[in-house]
Amino acid sequence: MSSLRTSKLDRHNLQSCRHDTLLLTSAPHAAEAGCVHPIHKPSTITCGRDGNEDAWPAEVYPAQLALPGDDLLIDPESSPQSVQSWERAKDRNLVTRQKNVIYVAAPPKVDPEVKYVKTWTHAKPFRHGKQSASAPGTELPSSVPNVEDLLDYLSASYYPLPVKLFPSQLAYTPWDEETKFAGSVPSSCKAGPGKRKCTPSTIALRTSTEAIRIRTRSSPDSLFLSQLNLDDLLDVAISILPSDAYALLLLVSHDLYEDDDDVFVCGRAYGGSRVAVVSSARYNPSLDDIHGVDREHAWPASHCKRYVEACCSAAFAPPPKRRKIKKMRTGARGAKPLSPIHIPSSPAPSSSPTSPMGLALHRHVNDPPSIRLLYLIRLALTSAHELGHCFGLDHCTYYACCMQGSASLAEDARQPPYLCPVCEEKVVLATGADRKERLRRIGEVCERWGWGALGGWVEGVLGKHEDSGKVIKREKKRHSSQSSSVEEGREKTAIFRQG
Repeated sequence: MSSLRTSKLDRHNLQSCRHDTLLLTSAPHAAEAGCVHPIHKPSTITCGRDGNEDAWPAEVYPAQLALPGDDLLIDPESSPQSVQSWERAKDRNLVTRQKNVIYVAAPPKVDPEVKYVKTWTHAKPFRHGKQSASAPGTELPSSVPNVEDLLDYLSASYYPLPVKLFPSQLAYTPWDEETKFAGSVPSSCKAGPGKRKCTPSTIALRTSTEAIRIRTRSSPDSLFLSQLNLDDLLDVAISILPSDAYALLLLVSHDLYEDDDDVFVCGRAYGGSRVAVVSSARYNPSLDDIHGVDREHAWPASHCKRYVEACCSAAFAPPPKRRKIKKMRTGARGAKPLSPIHIPSSPAPSSSPTSPMGLALHRHVNDPPSIRLLYLIRLALTSAHELGHCFGLDHCTYYACCMQGSASLAEDARQPPYLCPVCEEKVVLATGADRKERLRRIGEVCERWGWGALGGWVEGVLGKHEDSGKVIKREKKRHSSQSSSVEEGREKTAIFRQG
């Protein structure tokens, strides 16, 4: 499904949508496409692999939507990671008193000798002949979100671990004489009038001890002038990892690529090495139309029945005539052909906002985030996701969850900002956090930011968390005998985890 076609459908057919009915289960076409949900009644501890009757209601933790082209349908047979399998993983790094700090490195500055690198962060204002839409009088953000705000959110998400700003300032600098130039392009570029300016093949990122080579290339979709290699940046993150760090997150303002097949990537983690890199470039709301992102139907309105039906219908619409659209490497590979279906639904909680999803939707509709806040939210959620991989969490396939995989920016916007009960249990066990206190702190961040949707969801969940604690205690007791045979000493190896 082309994201451009979906965006056009949303604008014309979903304007002023009231989100009358919510879909709290996966779209039925997911089963047709070969995606079988790993559980029917998941419990907070084991994800119900034994058919346990204890389960969270859907108005608290809905299922993943699994719309056409979504990550879950690209790899429908991916194995779920239960809490038990996460606990037994030999490559999982443990939090210790000596290594318990999460560091966040601010985007590197640019040395005067490579001044042209600054222009690589500027996206072209037009794409396919159209400028990204915004509400009248709305100023689209031109600068990246404040790092201090990001620290605030991550401190709540990974409470009680300390989250600190990395103390040294990184900087882009020349790799060799050929890349030194204080103008808009390096001196080695000889592009004449009307020709595309060239991109140096390498620059360097300077740390406090060394300069590390960073490969570059021109952006395949021409949205940005150049991109930086993600693997090289991850190597930088490994080299600067402090001795007391549990994990380090490196933020960059530039667009990224990982291999020749990528159009772009937004982030990645080397989970075993406890480092992650996240780019803010593509999350700017000014690019939403380009990527087919529907702000009105971002979470929690992504569960709107009418929107889900429209997305499914778009999968069968004939392609537009006499028009070529370059697709990213994010199609639903391996998915079986789908057929139009009717989407069953649950009553809309927006009319009676008492459940967590109902409160979230009510505030999303009546108090939507500003454009600048939206930019911050997107960067914060991806940062929390990639750090989750550093704690050994795989992509979630149980519920709609912050740790589920994403095949596009449109899907990314539909995903929830919270951890499902399965992934939350892993983080709580890793950090030693108190569940209610962790949620309370996230709610306080939402209040400071003015993030009504997540704040409403947290408010609704806190009222139900006392009962969930009883379920967790009962499940732990039931499975204590199973885990007694697991060796406490675990060998740690650095592995590559897909982000």
